[in-house]
Amino acid sequence: MRSVVAALLLVAGTSSGAAASTEAPAARCTAARPVVSSTETAVEARVLTGCTAGELVVFRAALIVRAHGTSCAAVSEELEADPATEPQWIRTRLELECAPGEKGLVGSQLTAEMYDQQNTRVATYGLGDSFTERDPAARHRWTVEFVAGLGDLPVAPDPAVQTSSASAVKGSSRTHSDHRVHAG
Repeated sequence: MRSVVAALLLVAGTSSGAAASTEAPAARCTAARPVVSSTETAVEARVLTGCTAGELVVFRAALIVRAHGTSCAAVSEELEADPATEPQWIRTRLELECAPGEKGLVGSQLTAEMYDQQNTRVATYGLGDSFTERDPAARHRWTVEFVAGLGDLPVAPDPAVQTSSASAVKGSSRTHSDHRVHAG
């Protein structure tokens, strides 16, 4: 998986076609589309984001989101880049949904890891929850927003939503998670 990230970031960092110069190359961030896998009892999504300055990877972050119950699925996924000419952050929104299992248990676990230019993990944080649901027809939906990049990240959409964040040497990331129950 690291080789995929390195290739993605190398292409993003070297595809500008600019001539060599003495000034430091501008940093830019990019992300791979979320990779989603699911079984009858869980759905998992992985997102890789990275920032390069020329050919040097200066920051990367990975998000793993897992929801468990029954009939689990990824409902939607979306990537949004910073609108600046040289994107400084990437926002990913995911929606995962599960029904209660045989014992009525549903839950989620989010883990974010950040790495510096030496490929050293410099920060890890997570969010988790679990519920006992009495309505077997209910659908539990987790909406997760993950923002990672350099400098100031965009303002959080809703400060009341469960949030975790961390900073690394040159970058930072923030994860918001909202859980809703829909009657079946």
